[in-house]
Amino acid sequence: MEALLCRKIGDPTTTPNASEDSPLTFSTSHPIPELKSPNAVRVRVKATSLNYLNYLQILGKYQEKPSLPFIPGSDYSGVVESIGPKVSKFKVGDPVCSVASLGSFAQFIVADESELFRVPDGCDLVAAGALPVAYGTSHVALAHRAQLSSGQVLLVLGAAGGVGVSAVQIGKAYGAVVIAVARGAEKVQFLRSLGVDHVVDLSEGSVTESIRGFLKGRKLKGVDVLYDPVGGKLTKETMRLLNWGAQILVIGFASGDIPVIPANIALVK
Repeated sequence: MEALLCRKIGDPTTTPNASEDSPLTFSTSHPIPELKSPNAVRVRVKATSLNYLNYLQILGKYQEKPSLPFIPGSDYSGVVESIGPKVSKFKVGDPVCSVASLGSFAQFIVADESELFRVPDGCDLVAAGALPVAYGTSHVALAHRAQLSSGQVLLVLGAAGGVGVSAVQIGKAYGAVVIAVARGAEKVQFLRSLGVDHVVDLSEGSVTESIRGFLKGRKLKGVDVLYDPVGGKLTKETMRLLNWGAQILVIGFASGDIPVIPANIALVK
């Protein structure tokens, strides 16, 4: 089968097979994974998404470090190609999606039937391939950890990225007042098309002043939930906008900078 292999730790942006320095190589003859348990299901991959954790894995900076060589990839969608003798939930031809720790950047992947979700009729398989990681992350964060409710103010940093967009959409579905932060006119326009209540362009002016102006205009006291996949100085800046008893959802550090949160700000919030 075809598969993208990480053969050594290195820069994921290097073109596969470009040189010996490239950590990635594209194989056209990688072994098809076998069904090693009676509950195993082999899926022919239709779509798989690229997430920040895949980037970190190839760099060798993710908390879980797989043995080399490995096939990167996490969430995916596809069609059931083969099933073990005790599989009862799926049959060959069923559309499914799932998330794996590794292995989705390939034509085939094997999973236990308990790890698979059936894709509903009418749902695009390509869209389903980006569902589990981004939307799973945001749903757990907003629905279970923050217990977001209608009327609360949700501030989403990095709002035009994968988890950012999912947080925006889930926030709107819950009836929250959603403020989104992104960089560039194209991303701002996209976020407005999602129904965001207020969008801040990082490339134009002060983020905190823009949000304060919006909150004042709506007669809102502050941000109730901060969804932060970015980190860095933006975390410290936006903490000053938090309402009393607000919640901070630490999703990641896409900026590359893990923020040191000033205790004096937390003290008064």
